[in-house]
Amino acid sequence: MPAIVSHLLHTPGRIAAVAGVTFTQLVRMRLFITLAVFAVLFLALQFLPYQENLGVEFAGVGQLQLIQDVAIGCMRLFGMIFCVAATALLIPRDSEDRILYTILCKPVPRFDYLAGKALGVLAVLAVMLVVMDGMMVALVQIRESGVAEQVREQLTEAGYTEQDMQLYLQQVHAAGNSLNVQVGIFSMFLGLSVLTTLTLFISCITSGAIVSIVFAFGAYFIGMFQEQLFMSISVASGQPGVSSAMQLVQQAVAVLIPDFSLFSVADELVSGEKIGVGLAGGMVLMALGYILLHLLAATWVVARKEF
Repeated sequence: MPAIVSHLLHTPGRIAAVAGVTFTQLVRMRLFITLAVFAVLFLALQFLPYQENLGVEFAGVGQLQLIQDVAIGCMRLFGMIFCVAATALLIPRDSEDRILYTILCKPVPRFDYLAGKALGVLAVLAVMLVVMDGMMVALVQIRESGVAEQVREQLTEAGYTEQDMQLYLQQVHAAGNSLNVQVGIFSMFLGLSVLTTLTLFISCITSGAIVSIVFAFGAYFIGMFQEQLFMSISVASGQPGVSSAMQLVQQAVAVLIPDFSLFSVADELVSGEKIGVGLAGGMVLMALGYILLHLLAATWVVARKEF
C-alpha cells in the first residue's frame, strides 16, 4: 500500500483522537455552566409579558413563537460566546502546557491537529445545542396545552363555534410542533461551525487568547453586517451606491469572512416561513467550504510559525 494512501487512511483516526482529547479538555474547563444560565433564563420565560394586542385568534401562536424567539436568541448568544472563547483558548493553553510541542513532534500533521481541535469544539457545541433545544421543546410542549385551552375558552366566550375554533387551535399546535425551528437551529449550528474555524485561524496568527477573542468577535460582526457596513462607508465617502473599489474590498473580505446573516434564518422559520431544499443545501455547502478554507489557511500558518 502506498505511503500516501496509508497516511490518508489514518487521518480520520488522528482527527478523532485529537477531537476526543479536546472534548475532555473543554468539559474539564466547566464551560457547560452556560447550560445552567440558559435553564435559569428559561424559567424566566414563564413570566414574560406576552403580547395582548394580537387578538384572541392569534394570541396563542404569539405566545409560543415568543418563547421560541427568546430561546433561539439565547442559544445563538451562548453558542457564539462559547465557540469564540473555547476555540481562542485551545492553542495558547496547549502551548503553555507543552502539549502542542508533544503532539507536533509526533507524526501528527498540522491539519489533523487543527481539524481535531475544531471537531472537539463542535462536538461540545452540538451537545449544548441539543440540550438547549430539548429544554425549549419541553417548555413549548408544556405551554402548548395550557395555551390551547386558554384560546379555546376565549374563542368560546367570543361566540366561535367548535368548527371555527379548529383552525386557530391547529395553528397553535403547529406553532408548538414546528420542524422549521429545528431546521433553523441546524442552520445556526452551521454558522457557529464556520465561526469556530474562523476563530481557530485567527488564534493561529495572533498572540494571546484575548486578542483572538476580540478579532473573532469583530470578524463575526463584520460578517453579519457586511452589506450595511460597506454601504455606510460608501455613503460617508459621498459616493452613491457601492463603488467598484469597495466591491472588490467586499469580495476580498468575503473570501475569509462569510455573510453570517445567511445562517440566521431561525427567526424567520419560527414565524412560519419555509426554507427550500436548494437554500438548505447551499448553506451546508457554503459552511463546509469555509470550514475547509479556514482549516487549510490555519494549517499553512501553523506550519510556518514558531511556537
